[in-house]
Amino acid sequence: MFIDGEKYIPSHAEKIQVLNPATGELICSIPAASEKEVQKAVFSGVAAFQSWAKKSYSERCAVLSDISSALKEKEISEKLAVLLTNEQGKPLQEARREIEGVTEVIDYFIGLSSAIHTDFYTNEKNNGYSFTIQKPLGVCASVLPWNMPALIFSWKVIPALLTGNVCLVKPSSVCPLTILEMADVFHKTGLPPGVLNVIAGSGKEIGNQLAAEPAVCKISFTGSANAGRELHAKAALNNKRVTLELGGSDAMIVCDDIDIADCAQKAVHARFFNCGQTCISPKRLFVFESVYDEFIKHVLDLVSKIKVGNGVLPETTMGPLSSQKELENMIRFVSSVRDENPKAILTGGNVLKSESFSNGFFFEPTVLSGISLDSSVMTEEVFGPLLVIHPVKDMDEALKCANQTRYGLGGSVWTNDLKQAKKAIEGLDVGIVWVNQHTKVLPELPFGGVKESGFGRENGYEILKDYLETKTVVFKF
Repeated sequence: MFIDGEKYIPSHAEKIQVLNPATGELICSIPAASEKEVQKAVFSGVAAFQSWAKKSYSERCAVLSDISSALKEKEISEKLAVLLTNEQGKPLQEARREIEGVTEVIDYFIGLSSAIHTDFYTNEKNNGYSFTIQKPLGVCASVLPWNMPALIFSWKVIPALLTGNVCLVKPSSVCPLTILEMADVFHKTGLPPGVLNVIAGSGKEIGNQLAAEPAVCKISFTGSANAGRELHAKAALNNKRVTLELGGSDAMIVCDDIDIADCAQKAVHARFFNCGQTCISPKRLFVFESVYDEFIKHVLDLVSKIKVGNGVLPETTMGPLSSQKELENMIRFVSSVRDENPKAILTGGNVLKSESFSNGFFFEPTVLSGISLDSSVMTEEVFGPLLVIHPVKDMDEALKCANQTRYGLGGSVWTNDLKQAKKAIEGLDVGIVWVNQHTKVLPELPFGGVKESGFGRENGYEILKDYLETKTVVFKF
């Protein structure tokens, strides 16, 4: 835990075992926060809030700028990247890019600070005027996932800090170490004690406590749909602000006028990046029938070249799943496919058990075809290295299939025809649409979904409004 500017270890606490998913070995054990430690972290934030909120935007930006500079230092960034790979499993090059992404988020919001303004109105008839004041909320809690912990940490924490709020962060118990180390860097670089507190422990228990805590003004949650619904219901009892990003089952529509080889390469990269454990990766591909066989051929060739292994090895292009639980989920999904149609598995579908994989959570890159639309791999969010490819006659059928899901995070269309692109943009029932790309997320663009993918947005100018309260002032003279 990291509370009030320093590492905090309670004398009697349950332990969280953090494992290396590539080896199954114990990295370390860290204390799990009890109700007492959560309360201590909340009180620390309350005590630090007024001082931090009173600082000017330029003063807060100066602190954030120093943090960004520190994270760009080779020794610090490499230490964080290696730690992230060891606890989460992703290849080191992906971990390095994630840490770099954190600094890009910080730098973007520093630049955005000059756009924060008050509105001024005059009323000549009444000889008066009015204006608005933007005030920070107070203690803002963030509940993080395990798949992209550092980047999503920055999406939630940086805009909150910039606008004068203080943050209480609950990382995933699967990979909390990178976030704890980042908190240490933030405070050593000049962030005042109590402005950022980090506690680890049971997501359900801590989430429920944060939802019920009056001093917590907002919760930003990224995780499963079921957990998000439960958290939202409890937070609503206190009229607490909530942002929910609850995952997705993104569709990718491939038209017949696109470079099929190039499209297949980008689809494979997007789907198997981070071992398929990305909410916006394309999980369901709908390919026009006229190019379906050619597309399948390219995909299978590319998947055969994926090098699975420990993320610290330079030759690795796909690491393990993050935990035994995720490995069991993959086994469940593929078992259901085998029961339905064994021939649907075009490649992969097995746990990797050779000597170099025996103790880790490794699963073969898997490609499926000929799956019914009501199959679990089509209706549920599959967080793992599994790609489903389905033929469609035209754009109308593609959109019908793509929208046949309770999720609505993102989707993409691959075409050189502007009319087809426009039809997909308007027809996909999602929060993000890409054209001729997928998974590209920039800090200046709002990120979030519809339907059971949640509500609210991260990033962009509009996220700042979520961390500010508007006060209207009316004068007459």
